[in-house]
Amino acid sequence: MPTVLLRLSGPMQAYGTSSHWEERATRSRPTKSATVGLIANALGLNLNAPLNELAQLVFTVRADRPGIQMTDQQSAGGGTFPANAPGLPAPDTSALYGAPRDPVAARDGSLRTSRKKGSRGAVLIAKHYLADAAFLAGLSSANEQLLRSIDHALHRPARLLFLGRRSCPPAYPVAHGTTPYGPDQWPSLVPLLPEATTTRPTVWTETLPSAGAVPSPEQPPATFAHRMHATMFLRTSAAQPPPHHALDTECPCRTRALTRSQPGDLP
Repeated sequence: MPTVLLRLSGPMQAYGTSSHWEERATRSRPTKSATVGLIANALGLNLNAPLNELAQLVFTVRADRPGIQMTDQQSAGGGTFPANAPGLPAPDTSALYGAPRDPVAARDGSLRTSRKKGSRGAVLIAKHYLADAAFLAGLSSANEQLLRSIDHALHRPARLLFLGRRSCPPAYPVAHGTTPYGPDQWPSLVPLLPEATTTRPTVWTETLPSAGAVPSPEQPPATFAHRMHATMFLRTSAAQPPPHHALDTECPCRTRALTRSQPGDLP
């Protein structure tokens, strides 16, 4: 089962699955939903585009450089604005500007909140990031045509790519070529990234429910507009891949697509 590889390396990355509002957490690794979203962005798909084909890819990620977690605190809201502000109903007194508090779901599914004092105000938001990290993610499938189209899109993305949040651009091109090896083989055969800080990186591999597999809410939905992720299972292991400076003859997985980044070429 061949695999398309993505180099997820940058000054800052963030991969949340369940946090909202003031506390924005991140996982210690890229998630499948974020990786599929990055590919969908490279392909130029919109929010309502079906993701069934991408969601069926088998996800694996290797932490060549785990990085460290950092927190950025941001404030939002606070103060007042004129009662006759454009586009707003004119209240008797000036309205309070700020982030909405205690939102209530309306009949149409949207969230509403009052503009009265106490319903809005300044908030302190804590956003957690992975700093100085580098991962190698792989998506495997027997559908070689799909992998070719993904590899081609990663070399020539339709939109700008980011690592979890729009404020986190990649430090290097995301496209890392393809390999003929499947999810249980490539983490030990594909050479480490140049910025790796360990010779035995941790590997997370998507698997069926079994002993030792941990559930995680990161399986992509039917479309990203639904915003509802299903649970998938991951198995954690350790790999011992060759160093990044290994010669082609020393590592059979150093395919033409990997070493020379030939877009759309599967070995």
